[in-house]
Amino acid sequence: MKKQLLVLTVLLCAVSWSFGQITGSESRNSRGYLRLGFSNFGQELENDLSNFSVNGGGLDGEASMLANLQDGRYGAKRGYVLEFGRNYYFNKTSLLPIFDTKIGLDWTQLSLTYNELDWTGFIERDRADGYEVDEAGFFAASASSKLGPVISINFIDKLVLDVRAQLAATYFVNGLDYYAYNDDDERYFTFMPEEEDADEISGIAAFGKLGKFGFKQNYGATVRYGAIGLSLDYFPGSFKFEYETSEGDGEIRSGEEKFKNNMFQIKLSLTL
Repeated sequence: MKKQLLVLTVLLCAVSWSFGQITGSESRNSRGYLRLGFSNFGQELENDLSNFSVNGGGLDGEASMLANLQDGRYGAKRGYVLEFGRNYYFNKTSLLPIFDTKIGLDWTQLSLTYNELDWTGFIERDRADGYEVDEAGFFAASASSKLGPVISINFIDKLVLDVRAQLAATYFVNGLDYYAYNDDDERYFTFMPEEEDADEISGIAAFGKLGKFGFKQNYGATVRYGAIGLSLDYFPGSFKFEYETSEGDGEIRSGEEKFKNNMFQIKLSLTL
């Protein structure tokens, strides 16, 4: 719950700051924007439980918890994205004789995403097998700053196409913490394994334990008429996470490896 409140607080602060950012310059060589929309994170969980092989009560195959997550199947519901930034153009005159064309840098100063995760398939499976399922964390959130080249083409009247490719410095939090148990066994997955000296972790170390920092790519386009437009972005990448899991066979698996972290976003855009 504390993590969700932190995400909400950051989101509200960003909204209050963003208006000043996108309207802070009247220069024709830069344009501010605010984008708000939906973010699809990863893929659906593998729900076909009929082809599992069962070994000592454990589940093997592509639909195990670990295999799902390794392949970027998080079971995320449709989430939300809020971002703002500016396009800074290098040229005052058009680069093309037919259409007014400018090139520059697109700096998305802050991009925030939030998705809830739906693990209903695993919950129903485990309850059917006689396990109790604890209330757990099922959310993912990120904060990014993106920078890269942009080309803007003014086709007719106020109709403009912006095409961008950016490198995104990203801090990503995966709050997945699933736990099911019975009198004899347990099934669980967490990205935050407990450590013996966990009480001593603080400051930057605690920040790094909660989430991971890394670089992703972003490829997108905005079609706008005047100030109003529609944006599409593909935001792929991966993060290295520690994990610990048990599939109910008495064997605990743990380690650190990369997990896919791909997003597709559709947003309304306001450009000033």
